Amino acid sequence: MKVALINASPRGKSSTSRFLLEQIKSCARDGCTFSEVGANRESFADDQLQVLREAEAWVFANPIYIDSLPGHLIPLLMQLEAGQFAGHKVYALVNCGFFESGHNRTAIRIYENWCKKSGNEWCGAAAIGGGGAIEHMHSVPLDKGPLSPVGKVLKQTADCIKSGSRMQNAFVSVGIPRFLYIICANYAWKKSAKHNGLKVKDLYRK
Repeated sequence: MKVALINASPRGKSSTSRFLLEQIKSCARDGCTFSEVGANRESFADDQLQVLREAEAWVFANPIYIDSLPGHLIPLLMQLEAGQFAGHKVYALVNCGFFESGHNRTAIRIYENWCKKSGNEWCGAAAIGGGGAIEHMHSVPLDKGPLSPVGKVLKQTADCIKSGSRMQNAFVSVGIPRFLYIICANYAWKKSAKHNGLKVKDLYRK
């Protein structure tokens, strides 16, 4: 299976999306050949389009913004649709900073509807909550500890990609208590505010 890994995070190589794609690549390396495509601008270059045309499967990875796809990703999908890129199997890895993975549903529905309109085959998504913690746990084994729920669904996704089969949309969050995740997230916001010359009260401006 020839697979294009499409990193649609605005943060590019330093993103959680890139980390998730690397795990898919590691889990499915025996049955696939991979090409990496950066998608953090509003159009694909000609060489990227060629890679996408030749691939049998596309694996998109992205965070969500306001419970939807990143704004720059919409024109990319429209570009593929206008270019009649049809007949590809499409998978998605969608993560959010919220603990609850259900926030990813709208973004996944957009992918599903786009596949119907563009003539591509929707094959399912891994929806991951707690993405804000994953970027701090890249050294944690996927099969142990707080990343084990994420690792399990990524392994299932990789198996489907290798076989070219469809999967049920899977929803999972990092394996830490929700209250602890919120405590850590609040601390991170306060630390970021201080780093940018703001006070904690500034975070509550409306």
